[in-house]
Formats: sequence, C-alpha cells, structure tokens
Amino acid sequence: MPAVLVLLLSGTWLLSGALVTGTDPLIVAVGRTAVCCLVLTAVAASSRSGRADLRRAAARPGTVWLLGLLGFAGYAAGTLLAIPRIGTSLTNLVVALMPCASVAVGALFFGERSGPRKALGAVIACAAAAGYAALGADAGDLDAMGLLLVAAATVAFAVYGFLYRDRLSGLPPLAVLPVLLAAASCLLLPMALPALIAHPPTLAATGGIVVLGAVVYAPAYLVQHRLILLRGPVFTAAVQLAVPFTVRLGDWALDSAPAPSLPEVLLLAVCCAGIALVTVQRVRPPEPVASER
Repeated sequence: MPAVLVLLLSGTWLLSGALVTGTDPLIVAVGRTAVCCLVLTAVAASSRSGRADLRRAAARPGTVWLLGLLGFAGYAAGTLLAIPRIGTSLTNLVVALMPCASVAVGALFFGERSGPRKALGAVIACAAAAGYAALGADAGDLDAMGLLLVAAATVAFAVYGFLYRDRLSGLPPLAVLPVLLAAASCLLLPMALPALIAHPPTLAATGGIVVLGAVVYAPAYLVQHRLILLRGPVFTAAVQLAVPFTVRLGDWALDSAPAPSLPEVLLLAVCCAGIALVTVQRVRPPEPVASER
C-alpha cells in the first residue's frame, strides 16, 4: 500500500505540473477537488451502506468544515499561493518537513509518542528531502509571506491527519472523503472564481483536470487516508517523502530530464534510510515458553 501511494502521488505531481503551466493553479486545485468529490460520491452512493455512511459523515458539520479547511482548501491554497512568491523548490523544501511537523504536532497536542527511532528517522528523511529541494532552489530574495503561507499549510495538514484519525476513524474513507472534498470545493471556489472568469481553462485543460481528479487523485486520497487510519499520520507523511525522488526518476525514464546526479542519488539513499526507520517495524523475538517441570 505505501508503494501504491507513492506511485499515485507521483502521478499527481507529473500531471499537475503539466496543467499549471497553462492554467491558473487555483483553477486546477478547485477543479481536481470537485471532480474527485463527484467521483467518490458516486461510488459511495452506489450502495445502501455507502449512502448511510455518507449521511453519518455529513451529520458532523463542524468537523467536516474544519477538516475540509485544514487538509484540502487550506493546504492547497497555502502551497499554491506560496509558489509565485518563493518558487516551487523552496515550497517543496518546506513541505518536506511534514514528518517532523507531524511528530511535533502529535507530541504537543495529541499525546502521540513517536519514540526516538521514529523521530530520528523523520529528521533524517526530512533533511535529505530538504537537501534535494535545495539543489534546485530558486535564486532571489526570500519572501516572508510566502514562507509563512507554505509553513502554515504544512502544519495545517499535520494537524489534519491527527484530527481525521481521532474524529472520523469510525467511518470508511470512501464515505468521509466526498463530504470533506465538497466542503473544500466550496472553500476553494471563491478563491478561484476571478481566474475562472478572466481566464477559463481550455477544453484540453478541462479534460486534464477531469483525469487528474477522477483517475489519479481519487484513488490516491483513498489509499492515503487508509494508511493514516492503519499506520498513523507520521508513517504516512514519511512515506510521501519518496514522491519527489520518484517523480525525478520518472522524468528521467520518460527522457524529459537528464539522469540523476550523484548528490541526488546519495540524498535518495539517505531519505530511504530515514523512511525505513519510520515505517519498518522491528520484529520482536518470540518470548520463550516456560518449560513444564
């Protein structure tokens, strides 16, 4: 399941990167969110139990709007608005600190004890991912507002993971996600409306947004939220650090980028080692059975 999540999220980066070159990022964000919402709603509503779960999820409006803001609308808006100010690489560098933010948020506010091994792995993986992002960091003066936006988005998603697990773990992700995505779409639409009116997407871009939301994001969100429930937010955040490296290898395989340099390969190895410390569970030897006398 972690490998599937990495491959799906890598697909979202590759397709989103192609779309935002000619379409306003907020249009892409609200479009993919709305399409994903419609697809997952249709699947969930196709069964009687699914419709019942949808009603149960919608019966918690306070939680729905809060999580829709933190995990979807706030995260998308914060990262997308930061990119024009500080560049893509620096934005990704801050987002790469997500596992460390999850460890800190869990310890401070949710009584989550990650343990020294998991905390060390998160720090190592984050440092490697940040170093990788720094290799392509955009030159220019740093923008305080841009850094604040992406930092707030990163912390918001870290908080989201714990709140989702604590408040909605009794419902399947297929029932929860359509409701959260509907709230996020309502929150994102006012931000994207000026761009939609001034520069509506082309037919090709609209088709790409539909594919992005229905084919890539829908299964990615399901796997991501299933992992949060099964293994926790820190585990899921650590796994996602492999995504930028996978995208880089994908660009190389597609012949759209040169082969990874030696520093990139070394940072990939260090990041994988850190992820392993977080995700691989140590096997405890079986306790000896007391012999009968």
